Amino acid sequence: MATASSRQKRRRNRRRDSASVSRGALVVLLLLVSAGLLAWFFRGDLAGMLDTGADRAAPAAATAPKKTSKPAREPKSLAAEAAGRFEFYDMLPDAEVVVPEQPATARPAAPPPVSVPGAYVVQAGAFPSLDAADNVKARLAVLGVVSEIQTANANGAVFHRVRIGPIENLEELNRLRARLRQNGIDHQVIPIGE
Repeated sequence: MATASSRQKRRRNRRRDSASVSRGALVVLLLLVSAGLLAWFFRGDLAGMLDTGADRAAPAAATAPKKTSKPAREPKSLAAEAAGRFEFYDMLPDAEVVVPEQPATARPAAPPPVSVPGAYVVQAGAFPSLDAADNVKARLAVLGVVSEIQTANANGAVFHRVRIGPIENLEELNRLRARLRQNGIDHQVIPIGE
């Protein structure tokens, strides 16, 4: 009985050994193939490196400058050749425009705070498209400002106005104006009753 179990163990070990040998051979084969592909891909670079190594090994006196059949091109000759082929080299100097330097434009000063007591409405825009008005309303909602869209007819055209208010507290109104100005939202303060 002991011999039967030892035979089975030997068979298992042989299978493992043969599988590991074939795996090892496969890995080696893959490495050789990938090295060959890399060498083929970079064959031009490898040839250049081998040539420069041979040039360094040769003594300087033995190497005489080689004369080539084509002289090296000068940058000026390239520009002259390109100027003959392309028209824009001639056109560009004539089309040159001198732009005067302008001082940096400063942001317009903030309008003075509202100081006259009363009720006000802040209009954040009037748009012919309902989608544009809805986009402004969404931007205001992100800022935490509650607004509404009102539809109005002006000279036969339909406009959608985005309005905030009415607001009677002047301090709250001025804070709202500052927040809208910081976020780049154009607005207009309209007193109620006008």
